Amino acid sequence: MRSKRMMPVIAVVLGLTLLSGCLWAPELDRIRRDIENQIPGASFNKEVAFSLGPVTLGLAKLIVNFIPDTEEARPYLKYVRSVKVAIYEADNIPSSFSVKLPQGLKKLLDKGDWELAVKTKDDNATTWILYKSDGDSIKGLYVVVLDDDELVLVRASGDLDRLFQKAMRENMNLSRLD
Repeated sequence: MRSKRMMPVIAVVLGLTLLSGCLWAPELDRIRRDIENQIPGASFNKEVAFSLGPVTLGLAKLIVNFIPDTEEARPYLKYVRSVKVAIYEADNIPSSFSVKLPQGLKKLLDKGDWELAVKTKDDNATTWILYKSDGDSIKGLYVVVLDDDELVLVRASGDLDRLFQKAMRENMNLSRLD
């Protein structure tokens, strides 16, 4: 009976979240534009783009309690404060392309609170992974992957070191079962 009363509340909160623009990620779109401007003739068509903040993630944490087969996600959600994801289909990307670090990422590095963890470049792909730390804790992660088929942008914040530790522990336990 109680869950029947919760459904209208969940619907209203979800509706307000959608109307408030929480599912749009303009910061990631600026990174996309910067990369697009660096590759003449290239274009990126949005396939997926969303931004989940504390309110939306709180709602997700509540909703997974009512959805079967989501028990694996529940313990991980508590470590995430926000997530922004954008995936674009890449068109007219030359087989060998060169792209500099986007200005948005360069600004984060210039502030000094973000570090470049990974930078890879080969003929068909470029990847940057940045992280933000607070003492010994990873509080932010920014991932940009561009290949000749798609551009993937992800920015996450939270207690990410604890999230990775949990994932590694569980992965180690699962691999022993194989």
